[in-house]
Amino acid sequence: MLDNESNYFDRLYSRVRADNSVENAFLSAIEAYLEGKPNKGRKKPNQISNHVQFWKAEFLKLANDKVFESEAFILALAIYFKQTSASNIAFIEHVLITSSESVRKAIRRSEVVLIPNHVKWDEINLLSQSYSAELSELINVCQAFQNSHVQRIELLNSYLSIFKDLSLFEFFAYSAVYSFKFLPTKAISFDGDEISIDSQLKAMTKLTQWKLENAKESDFTLNENKILQSLKKHHSPLVFPSNEDSSLPDFMLHQFECLVQAQVELDEFLSRSVHPFCFKDSVKYKVKGTRLESVNLDCATDDTWERNGLRNKQLQGYWFNRAMNHFVESGIAAQQMGTAENHEANQIAYVKALASFLELKDVYGLEDTLECDSGLYVDLFQALLSQELMSAFYIKEYIEAFYIEYAEVNDWQQAIGLTAIKGMAKGDNRMPITWSKWKAKVNNIVAWTVNADFPKGNIHAAKAILDFWTLDLKSLSNKLKSKTIHRIPEMTERPVIKIGDYAVQLPWVMASQISSVSAINNLRRFANQRSSLKSETTRIENRLGDEFTKRGFTVVKNHTPNTVAGEIDLICSIDNVVIVIEVKSTYYRTTPGEALYHRNKTLRKAGKQVHRKVEAIKSELKNGGSLLQKLKLKSDKPQVIGWIADTSIEYDHDYFAGYLKITIEELLVALNDEAYLLKDLDAEMQSMQRGDEISFSEEPFTLYENGFSGQNFVNVIEQSKIWNQSTAKNFKEAEVFS
Repeated sequence: MLDNESNYFDRLYSRVRADNSVENAFLSAIEAYLEGKPNKGRKKPNQISNHVQFWKAEFLKLANDKVFESEAFILALAIYFKQTSASNIAFIEHVLITSSESVRKAIRRSEVVLIPNHVKWDEINLLSQSYSAELSELINVCQAFQNSHVQRIELLNSYLSIFKDLSLFEFFAYSAVYSFKFLPTKAISFDGDEISIDSQLKAMTKLTQWKLENAKESDFTLNENKILQSLKKHHSPLVFPSNEDSSLPDFMLHQFECLVQAQVELDEFLSRSVHPFCFKDSVKYKVKGTRLESVNLDCATDDTWERNGLRNKQLQGYWFNRAMNHFVESGIAAQQMGTAENHEANQIAYVKALASFLELKDVYGLEDTLECDSGLYVDLFQALLSQELMSAFYIKEYIEAFYIEYAEVNDWQQAIGLTAIKGMAKGDNRMPITWSKWKAKVNNIVAWTVNADFPKGNIHAAKAILDFWTLDLKSLSNKLKSKTIHRIPEMTERPVIKIGDYAVQLPWVMASQISSVSAINNLRRFANQRSSLKSETTRIENRLGDEFTKRGFTVVKNHTPNTVAGEIDLICSIDNVVIVIEVKSTYYRTTPGEALYHRNKTLRKAGKQVHRKVEAIKSELKNGGSLLQKLKLKSDKPQVIGWIADTSIEYDHDYFAGYLKITIEELLVALNDEAYLLKDLDAEMQSMQRGDEISFSEEPFTLYENGFSGQNFVNVIEQSKIWNQSTAKNFKEAEVFS
């Protein structure tokens, strides 16, 4: 066992305990472990892991039930059951005797439930021999989960094997026909529910990753002859039904439907059952006969994920309305955009691209140009506009054209065929899957790069735009096989598929775009090693600070107090109110699991950071000095508030270490008093398509009926007034619409 002097956590505990309470000493040591200390960063040769140090630390022997039942300790204990380098079964037994519920929660949160061969199961099973009442039910539930998981994996694999020898192009061709077949009437899952577009996209991304992990070199050597042979065998019999034998493609399409069902079934099992088991303490599970049943002990519905989704839609409407105002005020709205036939669609595409552009600059700190994977530099607005124009094109020429034919014939197969035939009559490809040579695709979008400097467009700009939105399958396949990456971008995030020298596109994917989401997740999730990332983060802080300054606040940026609190991103003061802001910049999360990881890793740490920084500022102001003058304060005892300002909306208006987490966008809306611009954009767009009279924004109103002041601003934020007051009507409409 490590002696006290050599153990980092024992030393930390003793140091904090000398000047603080026992509780603070325990919390400091546990939080240090949760943050990955002391080996965070590069590990030295022969250095003992932080797991071994923590779980062999002497101070743990002093812990009581209050410590064991704390959230921080349960998270630490979850890490114990997840890691493999440290073991202290005697201590775990002590925790089990003192607080068995903490051990059960930790096992659940460790996510080892679906890893039956994990070494920690040996410890858990050994403990259960002496403490059956505490652990046997949990073990039975976990085994039931494992059996259910194996059944779903085996079912999925049985369908995957059918598609193992298909080329990538043929696989995408079946996905394209499948998607058009279920446009009029949604596909049904094994549970009898409709398969949403979102579920279909997630399933297709995972199936594509499987194909890439098992791809052959020949999959990436596409040519016209291969394409024609594949279409003749697998695609044309479905698009152009005839008296010829189509038993193979009919069979394969049916199997593809089953494959998607199996993937959705697995995805739903993980998100609806396994995830709640791991992370929702209010949901209790038990094995009844051969079935696994759950009971929600909390009668209140946890609609956080859904509520944040609705708020995101409102924020999309906010940026659209800001862009619309700019569009009108700049005079661009009066200009003809393209042909008269496409003018309205082009205008909407332009405004949507401008909305994404404003959001990406104001919230995420992006510049006008970005560096792509290839090293090319792309104009951000042109890239966004190109995607919106592509999306508008595919919606009109493929999706809407299909619906027009379907309305006449009421048969999905005939409608696909008629759409394709009418396209051929005009010399256009209107089949469910499209392809072109890479160079030809570049030339096709040159027209979208026209500006004052390049009145005929710019071929290099077109290459950069295409590169920005491209899913290079060969590159991804190599990275997956070498374990350089473990997941690929969502299909919507990079919707132009590169196979060899060809650009392949799926109209149904192109019609499902949200440009800002796609761009941010491109840059923040999959290109997060870019050299420009640090400067973007700095611009986020600076631009937010500038918005406070415009509202009359005195703002100090990047202040470092004379303590261990670290650099403070923003300190904003007005009316003897001081707001300490910790800025966090990430990406859009697409699953509750991703959001929870963000909560436990980023937001919990941010709460501790804000606490230290608020205390440091209080102390510094109390002692007088330059900061008091910089903030133009008349009192050394102002009201000091700490907030976490995040680019993402997950866990919005939750408190971490006692400090409020909000979005940067909410701050912008409140500072500019623009809550009336919030609107559910999707609902309005669909109303517009139905020919209904719409108004994208409400009549202007103010959040500050008694005038703007520091305290009134704090009240607007902390009481969620931009949501509770200004958008209650919109939320109700959204719920009815859905």
